[in-house]
Amino acid sequence: MDALSHRIKKVAESVLENEALIGGLDKSTAKILQGWGVKHATRAAEDTHTLDDESAEKAMYPQLKASRRLLRAIRVWLEHEKEATAEERQKLWAKVEKRAQGLYGDGISLPSPSQFSGEKPVEFIENLREWLEGGSNEKEDKKTFFSSLFGNKKKK
Repeated sequence: MDALSHRIKKVAESVLENEALIGGLDKSTAKILQGWGVKHATRAAEDTHTLDDESAEKAMYPQLKASRRLLRAIRVWLEHEKEATAEERQKLWAKVEKRAQGLYGDGISLPSPSQFSGEKPVEFIENLREWLEGGSNEKEDKKTFFSSLFGNKKKK
């Protein structure tokens, strides 16, 4: 196994073995949340393909930490949002937003959690993930599109 494959395996296992990310969730919800975490961990590891192990560890740490924090905040939201008061729900959602900003950038401003609701927690996670990942790609695509229209023109 080459160094990158070993690194990817190691970070994926760290997500799968982290009980704090899935404690209290049903199996299907835990699986979806872990899958999201593994995706982030794998991406962080792949970004270090040119680095030695020590440098890779240092480079991956902020991304892995941000991912774990977001997943834990989502787990806590799912566990407590139904019985929480309006004020507690607001605090829990603010924490999810803060953790999303840590991973996806400070420009993230989450809409109401009701926008992501579904029949089951799995649907909530999938909807939130799509918004965070699909939305950021959509913004980047729009930026690239407009830049191609106006950014490359030279002034005369």
